[in-house]
Amino acid sequence: MAEEIFSNYQKLLNKVDEFSSRITQRYRKHISCGYGCSDCCQQNLNLLPLEYSFLQKKFFLLSESMKKILRNRAAQRLGDYTPCVLLHHGACVLYERRPIICRTHGLPLFITEGDKERRDCCPRNFTSYCLELLPQNDFLYLERLNTILITINRVFASLTGIESGIRLPLNNLSDSNIIF
Repeated sequence: MAEEIFSNYQKLLNKVDEFSSRITQRYRKHISCGYGCSDCCQQNLNLLPLEYSFLQKKFFLLSESMKKILRNRAAQRLGDYTPCVLLHHGACVLYERRPIICRTHGLPLFITEGDKERRDCCPRNFTSYCLELLPQNDFLYLERLNTILITINRVFASLTGIESGIRLPLNNLSDSNIIF
């Protein structure tokens, strides 16, 4: 049953990737983010159990030498603004399985915070283009995306018996004691 949940999660990831690809193609000269850009990739990222488990499945398929490198890096726990433990030579070793937050960094986001709404993106993107001029459908609505993600995570949590509201540190990904 968890595989069906992973399938639904993968469909959501595919939708995010399709949106990202469309926006990146449309605004290519205004977006500097892409594979190999790691400015937003920091340690101390916390994931929902669904995302953590999805990523962890691929982590355990890495070569032993790569797992050792990543475990050593995670053990250092260098601080909030230290590059993500999954970066190797500036690129994510689990890029195809990266969580939603990693897929949406840099994109034009529409964010609702209480009764306030704002548009945002990576400070390296749209430096000479006003975000206010982008059409509404060129923004990723973060609240909607997070609602879908949390819903899929709740189903996953109910099937695995884990609390749905917890967050798991990415730095613990190599810990074989946390397996679903």
